[in-house]
Amino acid sequence: MLRPRRTSAGERRPTPGTAPHGRVILRQGPVLTVLTPSGERVPCLAKGKGKAAVVGDGVYFTPMPPTELAAGIIDAVAPRRNQLARSDGTQRPQIIAANLDRLVVVVAVEPPARGGLIDRLLVAAHAQGIPCCIVLNKIDLLEDDEDTAEDLDEVLEPYPPLGNPVFRVSAATGEGVAELGALLATGTSILVGHSGVGKTSLLNALCPGLGERVKALSDATGRGVHTTTSAALFALPGGGELIDCPGVRMFALWGVEPADLARHFVEFAPFAVQCRFANCRHDLEPGCAVVAAVEDETIHPARYDSYLRLRATVLGGELRGADW
Repeated sequence: MLRPRRTSAGERRPTPGTAPHGRVILRQGPVLTVLTPSGERVPCLAKGKGKAAVVGDGVYFTPMPPTELAAGIIDAVAPRRNQLARSDGTQRPQIIAANLDRLVVVVAVEPPARGGLIDRLLVAAHAQGIPCCIVLNKIDLLEDDEDTAEDLDEVLEPYPPLGNPVFRVSAATGEGVAELGALLATGTSILVGHSGVGKTSLLNALCPGLGERVKALSDATGRGVHTTTSAALFALPGGGELIDCPGVRMFALWGVEPADLARHFVEFAPFAVQCRFANCRHDLEPGCAVVAAVEDETIHPARYDSYLRLRATVLGGELRGADW
């Protein structure tokens, strides 16, 4: 329960029920833009518990005389339904966004899609009860390149049977964008992917006229250049809201214990109950029904390989997985 705080003069601030409130739609350094129910956009700084606010949060703020930076102070954050977080190598998580209805994992033809990032994001989302879909962008680059198309089909093959639909789109030509837009027309979705996969271009295709800057891949490294430097929430013209955030070089899991990891690989569930040992780690134990399902390819071997890699990472507490 959010409680009023006393000012330095002893006067109580307004309670959350009566204080100005809104939703964070943009964070740029210390300044958070709050959209109020009346449609006003109020640039705010944060103090105390308000410093925890991220894009997607409901917040309470105290108006103040406008300065060059802000016109309000965020005092408190409303309870969250969920949050997308990753480890930053310290004892605290890095919260990317909150109160999400959908995670959109964006991969591309170039830089090439890798299942490891997809699997880490699916685990993080499943732990928070956030549905996921996958977008393969830049399919226009596949013309007359059957080998690359086959490689990408192999990477993406495991996910539709798990309830994670794959959309093949081209932000450059518009192919597949309408179908994706129809899915995103309800709730709040977030785009997450490596730098250079074209998230901002995709946002522009979904929201024409937005005018976000798009940068080309670095010729020197083949890696993406960060176009988006802060998380931002946009209303889509066909309905729904979309959060764009900076590209990730690495997404390390936060708050997932080794003993819980297997339940976030949803295809393991029907077999895990058949294992000889109730606390089976699905690794070297005899009588493991999950391993048997991998061997007969009822469980996709690539997904099982991701599970083993992630388990080793979680056990070791290391920030691995930048390139798988």
